[in-house]
Amino acid sequence: MIVLGELHQDLYYESVFYEQLVEKIVANLLSFTKYNPDDLNTKVLEKIVKSGFSETSKKIVGHCFFKRGGNGNNSSEHIIKLGVPTRLISVIGRGSEWMISELNEQGIDTRYIFQIDEITPVSTIIKSNFTTKIHLAPNLKNKMNFEGISIDEAAFKDGKIIFSTPIAYKFINLFKKASKLGLITAFNIETQKIQNLEQLTEMIQEKQDIFFLNLRDAYVILDNKLPIDEIDQNFEKFAKIRIYTAGKEGSYVKTDNFTITFPGIEVSAIIDRTGAGDCYAAGFLSKLYELVENKKALEGLITSNNPSRLKEILQQCTEYATFAAIYKITKQTAPVKEEMETFIQKFKFT
Repeated sequence: MIVLGELHQDLYYESVFYEQLVEKIVANLLSFTKYNPDDLNTKVLEKIVKSGFSETSKKIVGHCFFKRGGNGNNSSEHIIKLGVPTRLISVIGRGSEWMISELNEQGIDTRYIFQIDEITPVSTIIKSNFTTKIHLAPNLKNKMNFEGISIDEAAFKDGKIIFSTPIAYKFINLFKKASKLGLITAFNIETQKIQNLEQLTEMIQEKQDIFFLNLRDAYVILDNKLPIDEIDQNFEKFAKIRIYTAGKEGSYVKTDNFTITFPGIEVSAIIDRTGAGDCYAAGFLSKLYELVENKKALEGLITSNNPSRLKEILQQCTEYATFAAIYKITKQTAPVKEEMETFIQKFKFT
């Protein structure tokens, strides 16, 4: 599996700031409404919320550390743990050699991670007990591109699947090259890179094999909250197999011949939903890697007059992807292949 995506540093910060802020704002609201129940309006609400921010501590104490981040990093880590040989193609900046060493230790092929003389992007992740917020640095991420870097066909040698996560202008030429070389093409669509259909149409001019799209991102791209069938009418030209995820509501797999609806699974012990999408895609593609020999075999399944075998394979991929995501949000770590069968059986018979 070849992963095409970003590798950068995450400044991970655990803090109770958000909890304290909520408590302060609620207390101010209760105090105001107790004595001025008829005077609440937009300007007053705004003043109360701002006062909540200003009255919390200026210096916020919390546990802080650096770790590897980025969609490319996360997907590579998930896929290798699920037993699939993985190569990451990415660009990093100065002072990032430690990330390559860590990826090598996991068995990920890092020969095509290129280092340029720019500041390495840092995303700040602030985690509290009830929410996680990620502060991005798109100005620095945009510099992590392949301009002036020559990548030959050897980068795709022995590859079966190319996964661009997410699809972006800076990845598109390499993605197209992999497609011409006969790799199964898969990509993730996210609003941080794609804001409308026009951008996606400019990027994806030929129908690819697979894409993943969260329904919330679909609503933003279309600027409309449409039913799933109408959403697919807008996106069907981009891939032969379209996977739409909806978190706890489940997921949908669409082809030109059939639809698979996989229901959401009730989970009570959720720690944090961050990373569930990356883990879902990794699980889906890892199972596809196991069940489909190559692109020619996949095309044969797609064009077959009897779609039952393709439907069976995609059903297995969807189930595996769903449980990989559940594993991530309940254990806060990526699943290992050897643990997945037991984990799935536990849920099926509970």
